[in-house]
Amino acid sequence: MLARDLINIDFKPLNPGSSISSALAKMDAWQSSSIPVVEPESGLCVGYVLLDDIAGIADESIPVSETELRDPIFVIENQHVFEVARTMLQYEVRLLPAVNSELIYIGIIEKKHVLEALSTMLNIGTVGSVITIQMFKADFTLTELVHLIETEGAKILGLTVEQPDLSDSVIRISIKLSLKDTSAVTSSLQRHGYITTTENRNDIFQMDMTSRADELMRYLDL
Repeated sequence: MLARDLINIDFKPLNPGSSISSALAKMDAWQSSSIPVVEPESGLCVGYVLLDDIAGIADESIPVSETELRDPIFVIENQHVFEVARTMLQYEVRLLPAVNSELIYIGIIEKKHVLEALSTMLNIGTVGSVITIQMFKADFTLTELVHLIETEGAKILGLTVEQPDLSDSVIRISIKLSLKDTSAVTSSLQRHGYITTTENRNDIFQMDMTSRADELMRYLDL
């Protein structure tokens, strides 16, 4: 899924002449502590207004151009949703401008739509089970895992790879399967030397993926 699939074209960004009161009102309406500023003639993103920078200004009639605008941030419409999420996390924003290949503003991407997209991509709402495998990063071969899993009649619905300790060489792979009973798949993986770290119960998957979704929500709930 690409950034262009998440764009809200109805959102109206601020322009350099917008007043501080307009910025505060838009922040309140969109539940965001930052609002992008776009030059109406060129269509270029020239920066964004941060609540902390304008909350203490007494005269709310002055234009935002007379305040300290932060450097512009945006994603290009053909970038992946993972890059959208990474940028939102890096800059701690709920609203992220999207631009075309000429860097012209075309719309906004909301945090909630990014979360919905990630949920769909991870098949969180699809019935199935999960297995979690712990291994050294150097030993990770997706081709072999897919072969062993599909040999047991299962289909992979989603897969995540995480490194619990960034200084460690161990990774943890969580794989969502189309089967409710993962015992055959787990046994096959163990026979081939893989270490599985979850029980063979369907509710383990639901707890695991819900936990991951909650963690992502906390990361992006800025």
